[in-house]
Amino acid sequence: MDIRTEGLVRFDRLGMHHRQLQKHRRKLLDIRNIMSSMKTLAAIETHKLERGIASQQLLVQSIEDMAADFLSFFPQAFPELKAPTDVVIVIGSERGFCGDFNDRIVRELDQRFTETEQAADVVAVGNKLEPLLQESPNQIAFVRGADVTEEIVSVLDSLATALGSHRQASSLCVLHHDFQTNEVATAVLLPPFGQATLRPPDFSTPPLLNLPTMEFFLELIDHYLFTALHRILHLSLMAENQHRIQHLERATNHLDDRTEELGHRINTLRQEEIIEEIEVILLNATTGLT
Repeated sequence: MDIRTEGLVRFDRLGMHHRQLQKHRRKLLDIRNIMSSMKTLAAIETHKLERGIASQQLLVQSIEDMAADFLSFFPQAFPELKAPTDVVIVIGSERGFCGDFNDRIVRELDQRFTETEQAADVVAVGNKLEPLLQESPNQIAFVRGADVTEEIVSVLDSLATALGSHRQASSLCVLHHDFQTNEVATAVLLPPFGQATLRPPDFSTPPLLNLPTMEFFLELIDHYLFTALHRILHLSLMAENQHRIQHLERATNHLDDRTEELGHRINTLRQEEIIEEIEVILLNATTGLT
C-alpha cells in the first residue's frame, strides 16, 4: 500500500468514527430532551399537589377533633379490640425514573413484617412494586397507582374494593413516603383516630346526634379512613415526583457531562480529519508534480 492510499484509508476511518460519534451524541441529546420534559412534568405535578395537601391535613384534623369530642362523651362506642388482624397498605409508584423510591418501601415492609415473622395481608399500590414483592411470604393484592393527581380518586375506589374482604381487620396501617421528612412513614388508621381517643372533653355538654350512637361512629370512621387515605396518597405522589425530579436531575447532569465529553472527542477527530485531508491533498499534489 503506497503512502497516498494509506492516507486515504486513515482519512476514511477517521471520517467514519467521526460520524459514529456525532450519531451517538445526537441520540444522547434526544434522551436528554425527553428526560428534561419528564422533569418539567414532575415539577408541574408537585405544584398541583401542594395546593391540596395543606387543606387535606386540616380536614383530617377536624375529623379527629370531632371524634375526640364524641368519644369523650360516648367512650362505649369505641369498638372492643380483638386479636389483631394486620392489613398493610404499601404505596409505591406506578411509573419508574424515581430512584430507590420503591426499594425503600419494600425494605420497610420486610423489616416490619417479614423479618419479624409477623403475618400481614398486604395491599400494594403501584405497578412498580409488583416485581419487587413476588417473593414476599405475605398475601398480597395489587392495585394500580396514580400517575397524576386526577387519578387518586380512582385509586381510592380500587383500594376500597381491595379492602372489602378485610372488613373484620382490627389493624390497618399504611407505609408511604412523606415528602416533608423524606422518610418512609407509617400511618396507623385502625384503630382509628390515634391519640384523639385520649383527649379530655372540650365542651360541657354532649353533642346532639341525629343518628344512633354506633351508626354515627361507624360512619365517622368510614369518612376518616377515606379522608386520611386521600391525604396519604397525595403525600406519596408528591414524594414520588420529588424523587423523580432529583433522579432525572442527576441523569441529565450525567448526560450533559457525557455529551460535552463526546463534543471534545468529535472536535479532536475533526481536527485530525482536517490534517489527514490536507496531507492527502499535499500527497496528490506531490504525485502530480512528479
